[in-house]
Amino acid sequence: MESLRDIRQNIKAIKSTQQIMQTMKMISNARIRKAQDSMIAARPFAKKMLEMVDDLKQDILALPQPEDGSENWAGRIFVNRSGDPHKIGLIVITGDKGLTGSFNAVILRSALAFLRRNKDKEIFIFAIGKKGRDFLNRLKMRNLHLTYESVGIFPKVSYAHAELLGDAVLKTFLDEKLASVTLIYNDFKSLASQTLVERQWLPFDFEQVKKEKEVRDFEFEPGLLEIFKLLVPRLIKANLYRVLLESQAANLAATMNAMDAASKNAGELVTALGVKLNKVRQSGITNEILDIVNGAEALNS
Repeated sequence: MESLRDIRQNIKAIKSTQQIMQTMKMISNARIRKAQDSMIAARPFAKKMLEMVDDLKQDILALPQPEDGSENWAGRIFVNRSGDPHKIGLIVITGDKGLTGSFNAVILRSALAFLRRNKDKEIFIFAIGKKGRDFLNRLKMRNLHLTYESVGIFPKVSYAHAELLGDAVLKTFLDEKLASVTLIYNDFKSLASQTLVERQWLPFDFEQVKKEKEVRDFEFEPGLLEIFKLLVPRLIKANLYRVLLESQAANLAATMNAMDAASKNAGELVTALGVKLNKVRQSGITNEILDIVNGAEALNS
């Protein structure tokens, strides 16, 4: 049986850990408000960019193809006919730290399932977050190419991070002639809920654009293709910025929930150990009383 000293030390250690958990919960709670504000502010611009490029889709696809037989790069953004079916891309966005419950594990399981489904293809990885980067590095799969990585950016994501990621994704997609690029991350729904998202990022899928179509007759200066070349990088970066902010808010919410649950569990452990402490102490007192009684009886006899 544990001694009173051991039990008291355990209680002290658990209370100390509980204080750390409560502090982490308070920090996440303070940060998530700012993260939510940034995320909500980024949504309208990203959606409007999607709508704007969606309006240009038919005009872009109607452009004449180059004389050398290659596909117009603008058309590849929508319908990628010239991509190599044996080359694909994968963007994985995880957190930089643990203590977030199942936040990172859910993403990594989905990424691993994606890699197994496409084990016969060359996969170009864009890893955001230390947990995802380290996990993918440990796989040592020959068909994986870690093309871009960014760690330590949470919880202070800026548009500059989205710019660097967007440039890397678009350059690799065009230069390596990837058939598609898939995005895996956790989307923020509420403080209590984060949803895993796995969807095609390139070529663009505009089913998510919910709006009434308007027939508009545009005149483009200096030209449709020139404007499109300016819009596409901004579209990619604006929506990647929104995704990074969504993931950041979801990460903070997961941390807050995990620390809250851990703090409650620590409190239950302290209560259970307190009961055990009292039982051991009472048992010790009872044994001492019995020793005194037995000693008195021995003297009287």
